Amino acid sequence: MHCLKLTYKTFRTITRALVLLASLSAALTSTHVLAQEPSVAANQSGQELLDRGHELLLRGSYLAALEVFSQINDEFYQAQAVLGVSQAHMETGQYGLAEAALKREISEPADSPQLATRLAELYVMTGRSQQAEALLASVVAGQLNPPVRTMVQYGLVLRLRGDRDAADEQFNAALARYDNGLVFDSADVAMVAVAARQLDEFHDANALFSEAVRLDSNNMEALVLWGDLFQEKFNDQDAQRNYNEALEINRRYAPALVGLARIESPERNLSRALDANSRSVAAMQTFAELMLRNGREEEGLRFLDQALEINSEHVPALATLAARAVMRDETEEFERLRQRVNAFSPENANFYAAIGDFLGNNYRFTEAVEYARRAIDRDPRNWFAHTVLGGNLVRLGEEDEGKRHLEQAFENDPFNVLTSNMLQVFDVLEEYATLESEHFRVNMSQRDAQILWPYMEPLLENSWDRLVAKYGFEPEVPVVIQVFEQTEDFAVRSVGLPDIGPLVGICFGRVVTLISPDTLSANWQEIVWHELVHVFTLQMTDNRMPRWLSEGISTWEESQGRPEWGRRQGLDLIRAVQQDRLLPVGSLNDGFTGANSDADLSFAYFQSYLVVEYIAEQFGFDSLLALIHEYAGVAEESEMFFNVFGLDMATFDDGFRSWIDQRVADINVYVHAEDSPDEGEGHGHGVRENSSAILAELYNNESLKQYMRGRVQREPRDFQAHLQLGIVLFREDAYQEAISHLRTAHELLPDYTGYPSPALVLAQVYEAMGDRDAQREQLAIMLEHQQHDFSAPMTLAEHALSNDDLEQAAYFIERALAVNPYRPEVHRINAELATRLGDTGLTVQEYEVLLTLDQNDPVAARTNLAQAYLDNRQSDDARMTVLRALETAPTYERAQQILLQAVAEGDN
Repeated sequence: MHCLKLTYKTFRTITRALVLLASLSAALTSTHVLAQEPSVAANQSGQELLDRGHELLLRGSYLAALEVFSQINDEFYQAQAVLGVSQAHMETGQYGLAEAALKREISEPADSPQLATRLAELYVMTGRSQQAEALLASVVAGQLNPPVRTMVQYGLVLRLRGDRDAADEQFNAALARYDNGLVFDSADVAMVAVAARQLDEFHDANALFSEAVRLDSNNMEALVLWGDLFQEKFNDQDAQRNYNEALEINRRYAPALVGLARIESPERNLSRALDANSRSVAAMQTFAELMLRNGREEEGLRFLDQALEINSEHVPALATLAARAVMRDETEEFERLRQRVNAFSPENANFYAAIGDFLGNNYRFTEAVEYARRAIDRDPRNWFAHTVLGGNLVRLGEEDEGKRHLEQAFENDPFNVLTSNMLQVFDVLEEYATLESEHFRVNMSQRDAQILWPYMEPLLENSWDRLVAKYGFEPEVPVVIQVFEQTEDFAVRSVGLPDIGPLVGICFGRVVTLISPDTLSANWQEIVWHELVHVFTLQMTDNRMPRWLSEGISTWEESQGRPEWGRRQGLDLIRAVQQDRLLPVGSLNDGFTGANSDADLSFAYFQSYLVVEYIAEQFGFDSLLALIHEYAGVAEESEMFFNVFGLDMATFDDGFRSWIDQRVADINVYVHAEDSPDEGEGHGHGVRENSSAILAELYNNESLKQYMRGRVQREPRDFQAHLQLGIVLFREDAYQEAISHLRTAHELLPDYTGYPSPALVLAQVYEAMGDRDAQREQLAIMLEHQQHDFSAPMTLAEHALSNDDLEQAAYFIERALAVNPYRPEVHRINAELATRLGDTGLTVQEYEVLLTLDQNDPVAARTNLAQAYLDNRQSDDARMTVLRALETAPTYERAQQILLQAVAEGDN
């Protein structure tokens, strides 16, 4: 009988083999692996197997990689094989198996620095930073020249644990080694880039990541870390490129999928990330943020719980929960979370900065400022916190202090696109005029100050008086309003980035940003009114009101502001009911966050408005006011509704749906499934185009006519068919039959405001027939519900003025000014009206505006203004103005006469 002598070396070899076999067995049971790759040749060397395993890892064939690494028996390659095994497990979320494989191989951490560093990274990923710190400390102490990755990872753990000075020592040591020409490997260069990033050397970090990728274009870790740097600086374009490059190498690389999800197709990319690694904490955290942002709170909290089960020290997840506690006034819960963070990372500045950012994104600007200040108190070098503080101070109207913090952030982090953009807007505002009224401070371009302000100021103050009386509340003053000539400036001032979609105005509670009406085709006065209502409702609730109710009230108030204002989307309502698209009241925010198109977003506004109208009509305005006050506190929405209406949400919803059904029955119009909804810009502010009717205007073909005849025969209440048939017949000069169908369309839906409307086409028909009275009658009918048209009120104003109907002329001129105050003709006719009324002050105002607008004949413009000054007893202004005219045209007799009169009156 022979005995086998089990030496220590033999024991370790057997142990490694058992660990690798166990790893392979566990991987076979995983549901998140790809199909098995073809078997490798039995005679391959250790190096060949190692290369093959790394190739499979690179491609995302993790199961196949495990099989290959398990076949490596050469002692020389064992450490690298275990690193490969651990990476394959970590990429698929098998953290326990990765840990077991690493621990089996490590006897003394300093003797296996790469393995120990990987184990420390795993500890951090699973919420054991204290163990990671101790492990890395032993490696650094036991190595004369520890690996670059070890130093950088040690620095990251020290930073997390609150020892910034010690962390910086490690980062600087890594940079010094690179500066001494001792870093050659792509992976190590990427780690030096991480060190530079942590030391706020962002330019160097960018260059080092570029070098790392140049050295190894397959370095996915470097590509993603580089992309993360870009995304941190709000440079999504370059970040997206990096993530996509990584995914071209390995379509299952979860870190790249998570990064890409923050830019595009979030649910799809996060689902793919979790398919690859079902325990990716970053994917869970990002999914949670998406769910919470979309109002899917239960799902979001479930993702956060799952993330923290894996990594109990994940600061972003803890910050999200803490921010939610702040928003809900849950002081004890916040303190519990704060202490939880302090247990491993005392007074973590990133924790407070993330809370501030979350609060600011949820319109809780005052609290956002508080937590950003806390972050800066803990770490004055946290430039992200300075940006958060500066941005939220600006939204509170504290522009000087906000600008100081933004400048400080930019000086130390000039690559942050958000910070840079916001500062550039300050440069724009420095060129703008600052105008003040009793309750408002307004910034607008010098041009708008001349043209728009004379009409905006009275609108603001009149609206203020009406809303204060109606809501019994006076907001903090001055309310800051900023009107931007350029859409990009408006977007950057509002959200920090130049793309804001179809928004035309945003209210932050104390500050309102607007696009100049000069860039719109919409009733700017209605937009101003809409945003002012937000000022009241947001301040009444300390910005706690949900978006659906805030937008619903402002949209409802449009119809209360003036008879022609408001949104009339009867066809959209019928279509939504037919398609069962109406949301329960408790899910109305989903209509905004889940909108896939401008049309979806427009309908979210419209349904929110309908709920508010239902409340006002069925329960009274006092109940609406009571609901607003409920949102000033903290309670479940169902409790608020019960307190006001005495109904649970389901019963309230049932009542609302019954009311909607009756409304649809009252509209009583047939909507064909083939017809497209009207489309417009500005979230309902502006003309909504009827694309089907526009096509009918462009193409007169017999088949369309016959098709529409068939539709009206089958469904006599088919509004769209009557309208299109009327248009086609009009183009064929079949006026009487066109009139019949157009009148039917109008009778079916008299408040239709899409373009073209039946009344508008009828006006065109009567114009073609030479019946001017009937044309004007139809234009007046159209204007009863259409607030965005300029030409019609001008036509009616000119007619009224020619008939000496000054009251009607004034009304229609006001309607035209509400749409486009930048057209000289509206000011000429208003000046003529003012002259007839003997309103010399208004005459001066109109000619002052015309002097800015009308550059074709500046001599006449100045002469007219001089005469207006003279009539208004402003002889000095008249003299100075007419002298400017005479400089250009010294022989102009009318100007000479005005000068003589001005001099004479001045002498008197």
